[in-house]
Amino acid sequence: MNYITKNNHLKNLSTFLFYDYETFGTDTALDKAAQFACIRTDINLNIIDDPQCFYCFPPDDYLPDPSSILITEITPQRTKEYGTNEYNFSRKIYNILKKPNTCIIGYNNINFDDEITRNLFYRNFFEPYEWSWKNGNSRWDLLNILRACYALRPSGIQWPKNNLGLTSFKLSDLTKANGIIHTHAHDAASDVYATIEIARLIKNKKNKLFNFFFQYRKKNNIYSFLNSEKLNPIVYVSSFFGSIRHNFSCILPIILHEKNPNIFISIDLLSEHIEELISLFKKKLLNTSIKNFFNLGIVLVYLNRCPILSTMKIMRKKDFERLNFDYNLYNKNISLIKKNNFIFQKIKILFSYKHNAEQTENVDLKIYDSFFSSYDKNLIKIVRNTKPLNLKNLNLNFRDARLNELFFRYRARNFLYTLNEVEKKIWFDHCIKIFNKNSLKEYMIKIKRLLHEHALDQKKIKLINDLLDYVISISKKFNKKLI
Repeated sequence: MNYITKNNHLKNLSTFLFYDYETFGTDTALDKAAQFACIRTDINLNIIDDPQCFYCFPPDDYLPDPSSILITEITPQRTKEYGTNEYNFSRKIYNILKKPNTCIIGYNNINFDDEITRNLFYRNFFEPYEWSWKNGNSRWDLLNILRACYALRPSGIQWPKNNLGLTSFKLSDLTKANGIIHTHAHDAASDVYATIEIARLIKNKKNKLFNFFFQYRKKNNIYSFLNSEKLNPIVYVSSFFGSIRHNFSCILPIILHEKNPNIFISIDLLSEHIEELISLFKKKLLNTSIKNFFNLGIVLVYLNRCPILSTMKIMRKKDFERLNFDYNLYNKNISLIKKNNFIFQKIKILFSYKHNAEQTENVDLKIYDSFFSSYDKNLIKIVRNTKPLNLKNLNLNFRDARLNELFFRYRARNFLYTLNEVEKKIWFDHCIKIFNKNSLKEYMIKIKRLLHEHALDQKKIKLINDLLDYVISISKKFNKKLI
C-alpha cells in the first residue's frame, strides 16, 4: 500500500455525486429528511449536470425537533408547500443514486447522510444498501479526507479553531477560513456546492493524498490491506480518537470479526490503558461488558465505512513531532502486547459471543436486525411497483415480521386514503400514542425554552411560531390539546 499512487483507479469511475440532506432532527433512524440536494461532477470535479433539490414533508406520526428548525430554517409548512411525501421523495433519490459507476460523496455522509438514505429506503420499500456498491458504485466521505489532510499533510490548507482552541471541521468554518463562498450554510444545495469546492481544494493542494485514499475507499481493498498488515502497526485517522489526539493513532490489526465481516478488530497502540486491558482479558470474558474493552484500547475498524488507513511509511519525522507522538507509550504498548500475546485468542473468543443490543418494538429502528431474504425482496419490489390505489388489494405473505408493520406504516404515512376504516383506527391509535400527554408536554417545554432564548430574534421567533402552528394543526387531528 504505497502512498505514491497513479490515477488508474479513476479510469473506471464515471462521476462523483455530491449530496446532502437537511433534516428535522439528528436521529438518522427516527428523524425525517426535509431537503435533499445533489450535484454530479466528472472525475476532475467539473460540474456536468444541473443541480437537483427537493423537499419532503413529514408524516402525521412525527414531530420535528424544534432546534433543527432554527438551524435549517425549513418549516414543515415550507416542505408541505414545495415538497412531496416520503415515498416520492425516496423514489427520486433512489433513481439518482443508482446510476452506474457513481462515487456518492458528501460531508460526514458516512455517519449521517448515508444512514438517512438507508433508513429512508428501508421505510419506503427500496433496497437500502445496493445504491452504494452495485454496478460499479461506491461511496466516500470528504470529512474523513480532511481529517487525514490535517493529521498527515496539513500545509496549504487553513485550519480554523473552535471555542475550545481545537481544530474545527465544521463545513462553514473551513469554507470561511479558506476563502470559499458558502452563502447559506445548512441549505442542502449551498452545502453541496461548498463540499465540491472543498474537494477541489484538497485535490489541488494534496493531490497524491486525495488519490491515495480514493483508491482505498472500497471494502475489498481495505480488507486486503488490513489482512496483509495483520499484527503490524499502521496509521488510522478517525474521529474515534478525538480532536485532542488530532483524530490520529497507530493501531495493531488483529482479526476479522467472526460475526460481522465488515469489522476488523484492532488495538490502539497509543492507548494509556493497555495494561488494564490485558488484566481484563485474564478474567472471565462473559462477566465483563463489551464497552469496557473499547474504553481500554480495543478499536473496531469498519471496512465498509471508508476508513483512513496507511502503513507507518506515510509518517515523516516532522509529522511525529507535530502530532506530539509518544514514542515511549507506543513502544511500551508494543512490548506489553508481545509479552501477552494470549490476548489475541481472547479477542477472538470475546467477539465470537453474541452481544445483544437493546431490543425495541419500533420497526423503524430495526433496519440492522437482519437482511431481507430473496423471497421478501421480490415482495418488496411488488410493493414498490404497485400503484397506491392498488396497495390495499395486495395479499402479501412476508416471511420477515418487520415487513408487515413497515407495509402498514408505508401506506398510512404516504397514502392514507388506501386504508380501510379498521386500518385507519389502528393508525389513529398509533398516532395518539405518539402524541400522548407527556410527550406533548415535553415538546411544549422545548418550544417555550426556545422562545425565551431567542426573544430578541424576530426571525427565529417566527420560525418557532410557525412550528407551533403546525404542531397545533397535527394535534387537532387526533383530538389532542397542547398543554
